[in-house]
Amino acid sequence: MKAIFFHTDSNLCISSWGDEIARFTGKPPEMSLGCKYYEVLPLISLEGKDALAEAVLTNSPLSLKKYQIPCLFAQINADIDIEPVKSLYGNVQEVKVTLFPSSTCSIAHKLNQSQQLINIGKVASTLAHGVRNPLNAIKGAVVYLSEKCRDDAPLVEFTRIMEEEISRLEDFITNFLSSSVSDTDLKETDINSLLKKIEVFTSLQIYTQNINSIYDFGNIPPTLINSFHVEQAILNVINNALDAMDHGGQLAISTSTEERADKIFVVVAISDTGQGIPETTLGEFQGNTKENGKGFGLFITYEILNHYGGHVEIDSKKGVGTTIRLFIPCQHTTRGKAL
Repeated sequence: MKAIFFHTDSNLCISSWGDEIARFTGKPPEMSLGCKYYEVLPLISLEGKDALAEAVLTNSPLSLKKYQIPCLFAQINADIDIEPVKSLYGNVQEVKVTLFPSSTCSIAHKLNQSQQLINIGKVASTLAHGVRNPLNAIKGAVVYLSEKCRDDAPLVEFTRIMEEEISRLEDFITNFLSSSVSDTDLKETDINSLLKKIEVFTSLQIYTQNINSIYDFGNIPPTLINSFHVEQAILNVINNALDAMDHGGQLAISTSTEERADKIFVVVAISDTGQGIPETTLGEFQGNTKENGKGFGLFITYEILNHYGGHVEIDSKKGVGTTIRLFIPCQHTTRGKAL
């Protein structure tokens, strides 16, 4: 890990506490500033004495090698530099403490992730409330269009899908705000049928971007899911793929089954010929939303698949494209067979 630091005044009260040390400890600035440093971190000891107090007393820097910092369930090794900062009069004005940890506290990392999820939940709740009114206006416009264009078969199909999606979105928002999603929302779903509907729904966008789309539907068993959840997970990935290609390119979507650790999964593979994404693990996407929302969409897809006991795999090459594979578990399986 890179160096992280904080400052205390001459009385060892924390005077600066940046984002890096906050992530390392799991303690935000509002919980740390003004506190004695040993009320936030374990006391840094040197031969039985407070090392920071000794640096202030002697007006001399100290360096501790491979110092063991207690974490909740382990020890973290870190080199620590303690540097008194002198005023114009030569007395110690503050103390700069720089840590070079070999790792981070796993518990603090989980606390930071939990806080990110709480923040996302607050934003999502606000968004859900704000969507309702414009959603009603859109629903009214769609109903009007469907009545006026009864002789246009493609448009009738589009408006039918839109009405259905709006109704499901209304139900989803209601369940989300009441936290009442239950097992009754799970139904046997044919992922191929779900993809065929998505194919129709995204066809205009694909046409306007001059993208060649290829769908390859494999022989797959039904899955027990909330189809709206999984549909959004798939759409998030498809929309990212379309954004990556801008104008022109190829979108390839296929379904198959695969066995992993004695479990059978329905696999939805979505490939694009865009510029690719930086090599990283999916976990690094969590909470790291980009300005255009791609990071948040991928985070939501990850969380949905994780909820059903599935997972996501990413293979991306710069300048070549990206393939994202969504693994959705079959509910009733035996080794090598889906029942």
